[in-house]
Amino acid sequence: MDFLYFCNLKEIFMAKTISVFLATLLLAASCTEQVQSGRETIDYVLSIAGSPDSPEHSLLAGKSKLTPDGDIYIMGSPESCALLGESFKECDRFDNVRARRTPDGLKDFSGETFSLMCDPEYTPYAEFANTAGSRSMRELMARMAVASLDDKCNVSIYDLEGNAPKRPAKMIILSDPWMLLDGKFDIDTLFALTSCKVPVISPQELLFDAVFGGDKKYFNIGLMCDSLYSGTGVYEELFRQKVAQHGLMEAKYFEAATPQDTLHRLASFLDAYIESGRTEPLDVLLVDDWSVDQKDLLDELALIRDYSKEESMRYGKTVAPDFTVICSSGLTMGTCYLQLRQSSLFTHRIALPELKSYTLRPLPGGSLLQFLMIPSENVQN
Repeated sequence: MDFLYFCNLKEIFMAKTISVFLATLLLAASCTEQVQSGRETIDYVLSIAGSPDSPEHSLLAGKSKLTPDGDIYIMGSPESCALLGESFKECDRFDNVRARRTPDGLKDFSGETFSLMCDPEYTPYAEFANTAGSRSMRELMARMAVASLDDKCNVSIYDLEGNAPKRPAKMIILSDPWMLLDGKFDIDTLFALTSCKVPVISPQELLFDAVFGGDKKYFNIGLMCDSLYSGTGVYEELFRQKVAQHGLMEAKYFEAATPQDTLHRLASFLDAYIESGRTEPLDVLLVDDWSVDQKDLLDELALIRDYSKEESMRYGKTVAPDFTVICSSGLTMGTCYLQLRQSSLFTHRIALPELKSYTLRPLPGGSLLQFLMIPSENVQN
């Protein structure tokens, strides 16, 4: 019996030693990649990745194989979460039998639950990043991602331990451009170091990659976005990073808030472009505002290209012959649909898409970045 007990202790010791060794290798590889990319991850990520016995590491490592049971989480401000959630709920862009890009009268995400992780505490993120600092913003994003993977949340502001069950995330969507600028890199690094396979999707990343990542390159780019973000510099910085990443030269960028005139949004945007003094034709218009209908913009574009219309005389020279409009909404919903299908992650429940909502509240007596995740119907104002 003593001999067997000794052997079991030896096996346990060796298993832990190997586990720590592998974690060390992963961290070393991560550090090498960070040096090569010129960017380092945050201490919170390294702490979890280097602690294989921690609850957070075990939680993340448990997502190395995904199942259809989880929810699709949308993170960000209450307003952006609601807008994206409703768009996904009503989405019908695909033939659900053949996955062709044509509506079939059925909701694309039938049977799925979208869990809205609404953050009224730290948003708008531009202000939080400026006051608390970029690294605090990055840690907050990583903590939110970890919380989405848990199968527990908080019943109320009085439940500090987390006693309410919830379904974990099988896909995460970051709704805010600041979450891409100051967050996604660290989430991706954390997931890679812990073998977590949950996909993390940023509409803004899809938008810029659609411009720079394909065979055709666009060099004079316009961007239409919500007035909350226009002029903050977040998109311009994302543009700069993507230009450097793809090694492009001479790319130009113009940004304006979504015009209030819903009938003439493209014309109003081009008016702003003309008034800025720019004269070279735009190659593409990127739209990161889910309240904007791409079809309406394309209908306006058709008028601009019609030489029998007055619009063609004023705006014809402001757009290139192959000018196109790309919306983050369509890219994101299409990417999520195809990833769920290709990874066999659809629930296949016969039901309409469902929305659930959680609200973040600061942990009483906790640090700045610690929060409770409470079902929104339980939140006390």
